[in-house]
Amino acid sequence: MTTRGRQGRIGGRRRSRDGGLLVLILALVLAVAVGSSFRKSGGRSTPVALYYLDASTRDLVSNSVVAKLPTRRVEQVAGIIDLLRTPPADQGLATAVPAGFIARRATLLPGGILHVVLGAARDQTPMGFAQEDALYCQLVNSLLSLPGVSAVELSVDGRPTGTFLSFVKTQRELGTNEEMLDKGQSVDLYFVASDGRQVVERRTLPTGLTRSQLAFQATRALMEGPVHRSLVSALPGTDMLRGVTVSGRTASVDFDESVLNLNMGAQEEEQAKDSLVLTLTRLTGVSRVRLLVGGHSVRGLFGHVNAADPLFRLDGRLEAGTALAVYSLTEVDGDRLPALTVYPQKQAFMGYNVMIANSIARLGNPPGGDSSLVPDGIRITTMVLEANTGMLRVSLVMTSLPEDQEAEALLVDQLRLSLTELPSVTSLQVVVNGSVAFLPRGYYIGSPFSR
Repeated sequence: MTTRGRQGRIGGRRRSRDGGLLVLILALVLAVAVGSSFRKSGGRSTPVALYYLDASTRDLVSNSVVAKLPTRRVEQVAGIIDLLRTPPADQGLATAVPAGFIARRATLLPGGILHVVLGAARDQTPMGFAQEDALYCQLVNSLLSLPGVSAVELSVDGRPTGTFLSFVKTQRELGTNEEMLDKGQSVDLYFVASDGRQVVERRTLPTGLTRSQLAFQATRALMEGPVHRSLVSALPGTDMLRGVTVSGRTASVDFDESVLNLNMGAQEEEQAKDSLVLTLTRLTGVSRVRLLVGGHSVRGLFGHVNAADPLFRLDGRLEAGTALAVYSLTEVDGDRLPALTVYPQKQAFMGYNVMIANSIARLGNPPGGDSSLVPDGIRITTMVLEANTGMLRVSLVMTSLPEDQEAEALLVDQLRLSLTELPSVTSLQVVVNGSVAFLPRGYYIGSPFSR
């Protein structure tokens, strides 16, 4: 009896110890779950500005929210990281914050300096410079909006002093990185060079415009003139512009009646028409331009330009396959800008593959006096045109690539401008030497480039 009772008591103690361990494990799991949910839904309501990435341009975009954040600094930082990891749906936003990125320590030092020690997962995929820079800017700018924070210092476990993950230099950030913020949408404006060719200036216009507003702002910027003093606008001043409307695929440009008194030479007339049509048909969904005076159709404009019918890009020769439009780089006031060269064809091209191959071959052999960042001997491995979206997917092999990120952007711009001149091509997705995300110097090519 005693033995059975002792064994029973011993057995009872074992059951109690096992049960206590189970209770302890459950308590820890519950604490973690409560802590995680608290970061997301508990705590004090705090207005913060969270910074995400525009999914297409990779610019920083500010998104003001009221988040429920704990009082402990490290939990506040963890809560911000959790929110940054998942961008709001249906807003065209993306994030560079990886899944295994966490806050280990956070201390608010005198003077409002928030010092944060972060941790990255051991199996974290290596980042290129552009992605790492975007991650750094997302974190710093978002943490600056926390109460009492006037400066942010970041460090990552195991990384050398002065670096973030691999490439980005860390410093005490005192304010929002304005240079990374989304400043609008880019448009291509066509101005006339001294040799008579059309040269592209990239200009930024506000976001959130209607199609008609965007076309009006682009036309107005074109008539205001170029930034580079060696370029000129062949169009009259903005006081002659009454308005621009877009309906369907047609942009209608309405001039004041005083435009009929202009007296241009034949070359100036052609340049004015080309600048206007090339600029407007670069806008999404616009394929033709109609010229009006005082709200009404006219038979002629600028002297001898036939305005009775809609005007098409390069007179429809691209669609007919009787011309190629290719962009080399010309030096204008110390800058390299894309210049349009039109190559007439004696016989029309048969099929997209031939047109694409010829365009890329022309890119590698620019006209005399021009340069090209697309090397001669470039090889196409695959090319697919999606008929329903107008996206051209091209995989290229290049023997040489630019030595800095700015030049990489120019190379991609040459490809974008030239290949989206092809009929029905509205955007370009490019793969270079097997890379689908970054060029070697960090320029991001992971998103499609619109016409």
